[in-house]
Amino acid sequence: MVSKNISIRLDLYKKLKKLKEKDESFSDVIERLLNEGLLGGTSRIMKHFGSWSDLPNKYESIIKTFRTSIDENIESRMKENLDDIS
Repeated sequence: MVSKNISIRLDLYKKLKKLKEKDESFSDVIERLLNEGLLGGTSRIMKHFGSWSDLPNKYESIIKTFRTSIDENIESRMKENLDDIS
């Protein structure tokens, strides 16, 4: 395998060293970060956009009901806390 030497600032070296796993080379770290989308302008979350687009309607309905219930619970608790303060 051909290799190239590169120079990086000391602060970046320290950051890479912290990210490096025990049996991982610095090349492995950089490759992992590139594959995870952490280098190159995109974030890891981007690969998940649209992942629920084919979710069956029944699950979508269950999730909406659950979220509504949580929102109502939070709103109720906030009102109770505000009433206690007043």
